[in-house]
Amino acid sequence: MNAELLNRGLGAQRRSALVWGIALLILTASVLAVWPSMNESGSLESLVSGMSPELIAALGLEALASPAGFLNGNLYALLLPLLFAVLGIMHMNALTAGDEDAGRLELLLALPVSRVSVYLNRFVSVVLVLAGIALLVGVTVGFGAPALDMELDTEGVVAATLSIFLLALLHAALALALAGLGLRAGIVLAGSFGVLVLGYLVYALLPMIESLDGLAAASPWHWALGEKPLENGFDGTGIALLIGGSIVLAVIGLIAIRRRTIRTA
Repeated sequence: MNAELLNRGLGAQRRSALVWGIALLILTASVLAVWPSMNESGSLESLVSGMSPELIAALGLEALASPAGFLNGNLYALLLPLLFAVLGIMHMNALTAGDEDAGRLELLLALPVSRVSVYLNRFVSVVLVLAGIALLVGVTVGFGAPALDMELDTEGVVAATLSIFLLALLHAALALALAGLGLRAGIVLAGSFGVLVLGYLVYALLPMIESLDGLAAASPWHWALGEKPLENGFDGTGIALLIGGSIVLAVIGLIAIRRRTIRTA
């Protein structure tokens, strides 16, 4: 690791990370804050009473009247994983393909530093930003829920937060791989977002089709959320798949950037 390169990567993300961190903190706190009134009104179950069981499962709205079900339906089943993954993709793309398209990467590589070192340190800087914001969200839920009489298992909160972090990390690593292969920033974004959305559709919709139910297990969303970590705790297999997939994609990106010519603009 190179401290100067790592600091440059973190510095380039500082303003965006601050905005994202505040926005996700406000989102999380807002969802927590409405729990007491929604719970006392007794109207939570009626919100999904007219929906099919398959659609309820697809949207993560099961047991909506319980604290874990409420947070799943409003945060952990879709919103937080999606937003964290978008954050990881956008930052990774900006620091790799985006800088290369703008001609800034060529100037940096004119210095006595290797391409692999630049990309690796920038990837680590994105990992640190994602981890910091995930920690902020996890602490907010961990301390805010008990204050609002929401009975949640601490292990479940940690497991769910880790899962959404690792899902975002996997998609950031995908963006790194695509950028390393030389694709332009717009294509990297389109490809990474496409995989993100397709993965959710496979995870959420295929279980509605009995003959295709087993294919949902191939989705990274299933690896992260399929075992309902907020309620059931850590899923070792899913965590291993997410970490392993991230490492493989990152290695592909680092090998590819070493072997090709850098675009000048």
